[in-house]
Amino acid sequence: MDKDKRSVERALIVRQSLASFADNLSAPYMGYYFASLSGSGALQGVLQMSVNSLPTVTQVLAGPWLDRTGQHVRLLLTASIASSILWLLVPLTLDPLLLVALITARAIVVGVSGLALTALVGELFPGDERGRVLSYLNAAAQLSALPVFAAMFFANPSLETMKMVFTASGVVSLAASTTWFALLGVKRQRHGNGASLTSSLLVLRNKVFARFAIANSIYNFAMAIAWPLFPLAQKYVLQMSVADLALLNLFSTSSTMVSQYTLAKRINGRSLKKLVVISRAGLVMFPTVYALSHNPLPIFAWQLLSGPFVAIGMVVIPLYAMEVADPELKASYLSTLNLLQGISASLGSALGGFYTDRLVNSYGWEEVRNGLALSAMLRAAALIPLLTISDIKVSEGKGRERTS
Repeated sequence: MDKDKRSVERALIVRQSLASFADNLSAPYMGYYFASLSGSGALQGVLQMSVNSLPTVTQVLAGPWLDRTGQHVRLLLTASIASSILWLLVPLTLDPLLLVALITARAIVVGVSGLALTALVGELFPGDERGRVLSYLNAAAQLSALPVFAAMFFANPSLETMKMVFTASGVVSLAASTTWFALLGVKRQRHGNGASLTSSLLVLRNKVFARFAIANSIYNFAMAIAWPLFPLAQKYVLQMSVADLALLNLFSTSSTMVSQYTLAKRINGRSLKKLVVISRAGLVMFPTVYALSHNPLPIFAWQLLSGPFVAIGMVVIPLYAMEVADPELKASYLSTLNLLQGISASLGSALGGFYTDRLVNSYGWEEVRNGLALSAMLRAAALIPLLTISDIKVSEGKGRERTS
């Protein structure tokens, strides 16, 4: 690495903070905004399917390219600028189908950017530092989001005002893109000369990784069934406002941020398998609470308690993949993990959306609760495959250890 690691880490934290500030002005409210333009569960399912499948297909091509060239920062700069432009285009249309196309295009760009950033951390920092760096990056992003959520709570913007907010996201995001210029000189020391376009699929020959990726994808399928239902429940069942959603995000982000900071200092030496299972077990509660709630208060309470489960998943899932990966193919491993997650999530969200349409058309909006309850039961059942993955630990000052 051409620059001091601490300087690079600080620069990454600054960039994540600015990008998160821009993103959280708008991204948490896109589902609600879209539900206001179209109450179709099927279209919500199509949206969720698109933003989960197409970005991961693109990552399968980007992963081997990153392993071969090491041009992580150049890709991050390009993706950041493209994402900013797409934010500026969102408020120019009210057509639900065109909006699906714009949101999907942005999801593709953001997905590639996320892959490149995680792989960059994997390349620049040794195994015992990766969990800490990923946790600090996530915590910094969440810290910068807090004032945004607080402002949105007090402003409670109308749908018309949200168009101005989307434009502001694009402007701030474009400004955040400039931070990548300072890191253009950062390169890894070695290149994955053996990487090719098929590397992302060949990594499944690694049985430890394959078992983990498949088990995680099964859980993602079950988890995604609820995704189209959440914004519909917020809008039509619980009658939540934009201010309510901002308060929801404020509670969730605060809890997750504190948990990320705590996790950063405690992840080394822990069983990654146990952390994965704990994280996914906690996520069962999300659709459960929505299914049982008749006002937003229980949901607010759960958001305050959910931080540890969310924080663990954000760090441990990619960390597990990097720890079992071949040293020069980290991006290929991550892109394959994301591909399987994306395909399974796409199928789950599409199923959830079409199932919801049938329920609502036959019995009314209250039946969304039954769909959420079904999703919760499927999430619980999907924990079983995760119990079969190999146990991996990251020891301080060393590489990974396999304990089973």
